[in-house]
Amino acid sequence: MRHTASQRRKPLILVVEDHDSARIALTKLLSSTGYDVIEAPNGSEALAQLATGPRPDLILLDLMMPVMDGWEFLRRQRFDWHLCTIPTIVVSGVPSHDPRCLEMPIVRLLPKPYTADQLVAAIDAEISTREAPDPLITLRATPRPAPVPLRRIRI
Repeated sequence: MRHTASQRRKPLILVVEDHDSARIALTKLLSSTGYDVIEAPNGSEALAQLATGPRPDLILLDLMMPVMDGWEFLRRQRFDWHLCTIPTIVVSGVPSHDPRCLEMPIVRLLPKPYTADQLVAAIDAEISTREAPDPLITLRATPRPAPVPLRRIRI
């Protein structure tokens, strides 16, 4: 079934946050903003959901969690070819100059505390970037003009 502009599905966001109140608040905020949301309380459950459930358009990830923290989740995400292309926004109190931030496939680091407007703007920026057509694919899909036959010129 093809989606028209009015039938286009809502972007799906996976929220990985161990604090129940923060996860519930994020889910309510994102749902009211027009996103579909799935939740996981730690990295281990997030990986389990990613293995069996729908593929999210974006992952919103806390770093400091029990069971499996965000660092371990990011490490496993980076080495799984199904998951490494999902953009990830890390929301954490960890400073951006932490060497671990430089080693991981973090699309964006949103330091805590952040406002709802900052969060939605970061998500909207990543989602709209993913929806934009890939210029390489566009170039390859553009028909090329027929080649002009070469003629010999006598001098």
